[in-house]
Amino acid sequence: MSPLQRIAMGLVIVFGTAKFPAHPHPDWRYYDGLVDPVGWVLVLAGVLALSREVDGFEAIRWPAWTAAVVSVPIWFPQLTHRIGDSGLWALSLPQLAFCLLMARAVAERATLEHPPDTYVTKRFGLLMWAFAVAAMLPPIAIGGNVTALDNTTIAFNYVVDIAFVYYLFRVHRREWLGGPGPLEIHPRKQEDRPPST
Repeated sequence: MSPLQRIAMGLVIVFGTAKFPAHPHPDWRYYDGLVDPVGWVLVLAGVLALSREVDGFEAIRWPAWTAAVVSVPIWFPQLTHRIGDSGLWALSLPQLAFCLLMARAVAERATLEHPPDTYVTKRFGLLMWAFAVAAMLPPIAIGGNVTALDNTTIAFNYVVDIAFVYYLFRVHRREWLGGPGPLEIHPRKQEDRPPST
């Protein structure tokens, strides 16, 4: 498994939610079956492998560690139901910072290729700005009491998270990102083909 695959799989667990039990009492007492700290363990494994193999990714280690540590206590509903919207936004900042810095590092690394990988540069550059917007929308919605932005903010975050995971999987084979290189499909040999009738 390549470093970017580990990071992407970890983020699937972090971004996803599987609430249990189905009908808790009181209604806040539900757990996330996709345990975020487990996802961050996968992310950290990918980040450490990536920073060992490729220059330019050392700076994303600390945000990843910080987000992993923060994810442990907030997995427990006994704590999170006592935290308001502003507090939950503040606790999400390490995760957003990691995603933003990861997208930036991938985009910058793509520019160092000869020739530059413009596909990666454009996509991850756009994702970097999308995470910056995702970090700024909640304070506007919460602080400005703009309730019309609530659903827009949630939908925007889902789209950005899904796009980030998709593009991490999409580019994971690139050797300059620690990947194994292009997938080679060998044509079948004559003796492997079924006999013609």
